[in-house]
Amino acid sequence: MKVKATIQRGTRYLCTKIGAVVVAIEQVAIVKGLAMWEVEGEIAGGIRKRFIVSQRNLQPLPA
Repeated sequence: MKVKATIQRGTRYLCTKIGAVVVAIEQVAIVKGLAMWEVEGEIAGGIRKRFIVSQRNLQPLPA
């Protein structure tokens, strides 16, 4: 079941949980009414890592 969210695939967001810019990959679950998203971010040395975070942790980047 998908929850209507303002998060869009392939868009860059600031993830407040890890404090980095990430790219939204896809919605993977719903936990307690919140959409959970798989996101991909860069960590030290250009290594990419995927995380699962709730949609409330994703903030749009300032224009």
